[in-house]
Amino acid sequence: MRINHIGRKLIWVFNLAWAIIVGLIFLTPYLAHIGSPVAKYLYLLFRPTCHQRPERSFFLWGHKMAVCARCTGTYISLFFWGLVFGIILRFRKIKALPLWGFALLLLPTAVDGGTQFVGLRESTNILRLITGILSGLAVVWFVYPQIYLLEEEQPLSDELAYSGEKASLRQG
Repeated sequence: MRINHIGRKLIWVFNLAWAIIVGLIFLTPYLAHIGSPVAKYLYLLFRPTCHQRPERSFFLWGHKMAVCARCTGTYISLFFWGLVFGIILRFRKIKALPLWGFALLLLPTAVDGGTQFVGLRESTNILRLITGILSGLAVVWFVYPQIYLLEEEQPLSDELAYSGEKASLRQG
């Protein structure tokens, strides 16, 4: 038997993407601080995914981060928990979060964002960060174990048959 490692590879591709995104989120205010025109393009890059309102964002070097506090928490959480799950899944299986658990972890974000959206209350950046972290955990715990299931055993005979086809094509 040969194991197809597509699930493991996909998890690390996602983790690399989260690492780049988190790096850019923190790099953007620094670039704005030093007057780099690249900062403007990075803010534009994140604009479709976040409202970027200054009153709902953290500031570094006197400039707002590329995304709001909730999105910052979500992306950091996707990166952190993605690494944790990627490492653990190499050694043991983790059962995917059931749908009710996924909904439960997303509930604080929905309540915090929803009540703020309709004007019942104003949230704080710390609360936004925490709800974003919970959302990132929910996504990773729900999705990563399912991605890892793409690890499948393939019969060695299929591999040999394919090798044989290649050999016969070269000869003919």
